[in-house]
Amino acid sequence: ASSARQVTMGSGCFKPAIGTRMPPEPVRLEAALLGLDWGTTSLRGYLMAADGRVLAERGAEAGILNVENAAFAVALNELAGDWLAAHPDMPIIASGMIGSRQGWAEVAYVDLPAAARDLNLYAHDDFARTVYFIPGLAYRNADGVPDVMRGEETQIFGAGTDGLYLLPGSHSKWALVEDGHITWFATFMTGELFAALKDHTILGRMMSDGADNDDAAFVRGVKHGFASNGALQTLFSARTLALFGELPESGVADYLSGLLIGTEITEAGLAMQDISDKTTIISNPDLGRRYLRALSCCGLSGVQAPDGAAARGQWRIAMAAGLLA
Repeated sequence: ASSARQVTMGSGCFKPAIGTRMPPEPVRLEAALLGLDWGTTSLRGYLMAADGRVLAERGAEAGILNVENAAFAVALNELAGDWLAAHPDMPIIASGMIGSRQGWAEVAYVDLPAAARDLNLYAHDDFARTVYFIPGLAYRNADGVPDVMRGEETQIFGAGTDGLYLLPGSHSKWALVEDGHITWFATFMTGELFAALKDHTILGRMMSDGADNDDAAFVRGVKHGFASNGALQTLFSARTLALFGELPESGVADYLSGLLIGTEITEAGLAMQDISDKTTIISNPDLGRRYLRALSCCGLSGVQAPDGAAARGQWRIAMAAGLLA
């Protein structure tokens, strides 16, 4: 008989035969860090173990623009008051726009190049316990013009490897990581510009809602934007192509989106001289797939980063700062 044979006892319980290895008792992880990804429109909290594993997470529409009368302490208690009460010694680390001029307290930017260990945390004491704010980053291009980011640096360090990163959104960020340091980045107002053009210019008058996304129109826009030398003249094609029946009105929005994204990719390449390396995209899956499609249309490659970059980045920065053993 096998050594793993189980011998049934009269009580209805069983006793393992000699040599049987019982499964180990599950290890109960204790919460050791509260991470707050606190942006313009939303707040997300991560309850993490000492090894960085996320034990629980929750979110609220409590971004800095949605919190009235600077009641950030109230918003934090509403999101995580029970977690804080259960773990009175747990440190709190926060990234994003909460450390901006419009947030809880303005935290000075750190100049490039910067690694996770260079992000000196700001100890904010306007709460029942200290909240450690992660500073944003600043960079001046070859013309001396400054650029900034808050929150994206945490996600990039959460990805954890060297390479080229893209964080698309209202203000898309492209960033380069070399030897663990962010050495370059640039911001493109792609998403915000699309919304403004769609809702407040004549281009939006040609748009009609389609049942499905128009991939052909999007690809056409990407290729036209990528091949152009600038956006101002090419933008009007979103009107003229529809005006002459060469683009369905149901595809104008996707065409315009592709046009702006293609232009963004071109400008990013001009800013850093080369984007031939595989680009890691940190975003929600839908937006990530859209940018992957655009990169492919431009003869470039990309990969979607795993979920949870913000929490991983907060844990790594907390470790580098000595908040965790």
